[in-house]
Amino acid sequence: MQDTGYKIDTAAFEAIYRRHWKKLFNICYNRLADEHIAEEIVQDIFQSLWERRKNFVVEGPIEHYLVRAAKLEIMDFYRTGTRRQHIRNHLFIGYSELDESTEQTIYSRDLQEHISQLVDRLPEACRTVYQFSRLHGLNNKEIAQKLSISIKTVEYHLGRALQFLRINLQQHKS
Repeated sequence: MQDTGYKIDTAAFEAIYRRHWKKLFNICYNRLADEHIAEEIVQDIFQSLWERRKNFVVEGPIEHYLVRAAKLEIMDFYRTGTRRQHIRNHLFIGYSELDESTEQTIYSRDLQEHISQLVDRLPEACRTVYQFSRLHGLNNKEIAQKLSISIKTVEYHLGRALQFLRINLQQHKS
C-alpha cells in the first residue's frame, strides 16, 4: 500500500461525495434497513471528512477509507443504538403528549364551561358556599364566618352542591 495524502478542497470534496455517497448509503441502508439513519450516518462521514480536509491522510484508495468508516459508524450505531432509540421514543412521546395536551385543553375548557353552567343552576346559598370554597379557597370555618352561618350549614350546602355536580357530570360523560 502506498501512502497517499489527499488535499481536499471544495471541488475535490464534491467529486468524492458525488462518486461515493450512493455506495455508502447502500452499505448503511442494507445493514440498518432505515433510510433516515443511513442518510444520517453518510452525512456524518462526509461532515467528518470535510472538517478534517486540511490534514487528511489515507493509505490506499479513498473508497476503502469511506467504506471502512461506514462500517465503523454502523457498529457504533448498534453499540449506541439503544440510546438513540430511547431518544427517538422520547421525542415521539413528546409529540404525542403535545397532541394529547391540545385535546386535553379543549376537553378541560369544555368541562369547565359545563361546570360553570351547572354552578349557575345551583340555589343561591349552595352556589355562594361552593364559590367561596372552590373558587376562593376558603375553608368551611371561614365561609361560616363570612356568611354568618354555622359550619354545619356550610357543610350541608357544600355537600348538596357537590352531589348536584357529581350527578350532572356523570350524565355529561355519557
